[in-house]
Amino acid sequence: MSLCLVLANADVQCTDMMTNLMPCQGFLMSGDESPSVDCCSKAQALDKQFAASDKPDREGICSCLKAAAQMPINLEKAAMLPALCNLDTKIPIDPNVDCTT
Repeated sequence: MSLCLVLANADVQCTDMMTNLMPCQGFLMSGDESPSVDCCSKAQALDKQFAASDKPDREGICSCLKAAAQMPINLEKAAMLPALCNLDTKIPIDPNVDCTT
């Protein structure tokens, strides 16, 4: 679950972000029924970063997650992650999300 993207208009490095979310791989890409504590902890940290970021960085984070949604993950589980991990901003992991809104 790694991406090699760097966004020109943001300080967001997708490779770093995806590395931080590696604990979610078992939930998003295999048979784990729920996200691990470590997965939720990393997702909550990203959620806080997203909430505290300016628009270019939020768009960058969204774009990274949009690109991740192109990978062989379970999109239904990805949609459940914000609720299961109690995320405030509900960042979508969806290949069709519009990151400019």
